[in-house]
Amino acid sequence: MSRRILNIVLGGAVASSGAVLVLSRIRAGSYGPGINCTAHWLHGEQAAKVEHLDIRHSLVGITTNAAAVFFWSWLYHKALGTKPTAMRAVIITALLGPVSCLVDYKATPKRFTPGWELVFSRSDMATIYFSMVVGMALGATRQSPSTKNTKSPHA
Repeated sequence: MSRRILNIVLGGAVASSGAVLVLSRIRAGSYGPGINCTAHWLHGEQAAKVEHLDIRHSLVGITTNAAAVFFWSWLYHKALGTKPTAMRAVIITALLGPVSCLVDYKATPKRFTPGWELVFSRSDMATIYFSMVVGMALGATRQSPSTKNTKSPHA
């Protein structure tokens, strides 16, 4: 796996999970429901009612979200290409959120959706997708230490 894909996945997963945790605390009064609802594919819709973070629901929810972000990260990486122009990067990044939301909620069977509608409003869900996109974009632009420009010893 390329370092760029790993950076994209990490950025997207951390940003979207962070948004889910914060919004869950604001909307539901605890961190659990926002993370746990993503485990609905395994534990049913009652997963969204589990208020605490636990291994059974939360680990499944976090892992499921990370797997979905990995899928979108791979597609994003492929769509960007190896050396995208600034315009291409802006267009692909701008399309990432709406396309992923559309596929997640219109083309995916209900059981395999993120399940966020069980806890969050549409505007909250837009915030989560936006956070994922920003995290993925930052991950895509992050350079590894070996690729950063360094000063030549002869300069």
